[in-house]
Parts: sequence; C-alpha cells; structure tokens
Amino acid sequence: MKRSPVTPSLYVPDISTTLDFYVNGLGFEQTAAYKGEDGAAIWAEVALNEARIWFFTGALETQPGPAFSGLIYIFVPDVDALATSLEGKVPFEWGPETQEYGLREVGIRDVNGYYLVFAQDV
Repeated sequence: MKRSPVTPSLYVPDISTTLDFYVNGLGFEQTAAYKGEDGAAIWAEVALNEARIWFFTGALETQPGPAFSGLIYIFVPDVDALATSLEGKVPFEWGPETQEYGLREVGIRDVNGYYLVFAQDV
C-alpha cells in the first residue's frame, strides 16, 4: 500500500455513509477497510491521486461528533475540471476561485462537517 506523507485519520459516526460520499460523490477510490468482530467496518482508507484519508469509528464513543478546526487540502491537477465533475453532486462552500496566495481552490464540506479544499498552484 502506498503511503501519503501526511494522512489525516478522522473520526466519523458512520463509515458506510462517509464512504458513499467520498467514493460516489467525490470520486475517491476506497483502497482499504477493516471490519470489527461484528462484521461492520470500523476503519477505511480512501485515495484521490496521491492523497489518502483514513476514517475510523468506535474508538471515540464519548465524542459528540466529528470535531476538527481546520481545512484538509487535497492537491489535484485541474481544480476546474474537478469542480465541473462535482457540480450537482455536492454543494460548494466557495470557488472555484483563485486566491491571492497563489492557489486555485474549490471548497466543500463533507457529510461529517469536515472541510475539504481541492487546490492547484497557479
């Protein structure tokens, strides 16, 4: 399995719903999964180009829900082409637009409330 230099591992309440959003909604590929003793998925990995994201459930039962105070940047070759492929599938939080710091971006929020920013250098 190829490793990304940085891989976010995010708590989610429902891995099946999360995988459906990332695979069918955003075009990621599910590259791995691990099931618990009851047969339900408790960990999964998705990939888009070189980016990898892990999702897990069950280990943080005391958390009220997903909590993350940042943005997850995923660099892609063509933000505009990706945005076109996502139109009508997921609402955009912003973009696509070119930022003053030299990135072209489109931002979305996933089904768990995490912010994803698809970006490319301009």
